[in-house]
Amino acid sequence: MGLSAEEAAEQEDRFDGMLLAMAQQHQGGVRELVNTFFSFLRRKTDFFTGGEDGVAEKLITDTFNHHNKLAQKERKEKKARQEAERREKAERAAKLAKEKQEANEPRIKELTDEEAERLQLEINQVRAVPGARRPHLGRPLRWPARSSGSSEWLKRLKACSFAETDDEEEDEKDKGKLKPNSGNGADLPNYRWTQTLSELDLAIPFKVNFRLKGKDVVVDIQRRRLKVGLKGHSPVIDGELFNEVKVEESSWLIEDGKTVTVHLEKVKQNE
Repeated sequence: MGLSAEEAAEQEDRFDGMLLAMAQQHQGGVRELVNTFFSFLRRKTDFFTGGEDGVAEKLITDTFNHHNKLAQKERKEKKARQEAERREKAERAAKLAKEKQEANEPRIKELTDEEAERLQLEINQVRAVPGARRPHLGRPLRWPARSSGSSEWLKRLKACSFAETDDEEEDEKDKGKLKPNSGNGADLPNYRWTQTLSELDLAIPFKVNFRLKGKDVVVDIQRRRLKVGLKGHSPVIDGELFNEVKVEESSWLIEDGKTVTVHLEKVKQNE
């Protein structure tokens, strides 16, 4: 009955300590160590002369081939492990780099035609109900705001003071002030905005002869600042907000391929 793999391993390495001590005393390396083994067999045994011709040589050849086969197998397995570890390390590095890039760049999902049509239908249904709250459309996508533009739009927002009247005549104090639209906001030359007690929505149409995509526009939503425009052009909106907004709960999207809508959640309601 043969030895088990574990028993064979124990048998194989039981002389390692002694052989290692011998090897360390051979300054000539493996060649000198092997020569010592054969010298011992020649001088102290009948290994070379005690058997038939060729037996000793065959034993040496068979033993060499056996251990050479094991060594080559172990080398291939080690190389395969190292390659797998290298690939895993490269994949982890690529994943981390991608996550870092996604954290610093705008995140946008291109909608299919079916998804865009369904979303547009939902928006139209919400608009048809007075005072309805528009659906939350995800986290904002932030582009770096590096250039400073006119904040005239903001001044006009600050100047808006709306009197809650229907068919009554204008009070003297309200003359000259911008009249509110149906959404308690204002219709300005380049965009329109509406608001409720807790949120504010802006619609910025762009006169372009192609369908807008996320890569074509710049939208930067900050707590006290908003920037919207086409890449490579002066922004339509670029200035400080009247009050702070919740950046993480604000969002934007492209409607009909022509209009950018921005949804802002107010930090302080009633303002």
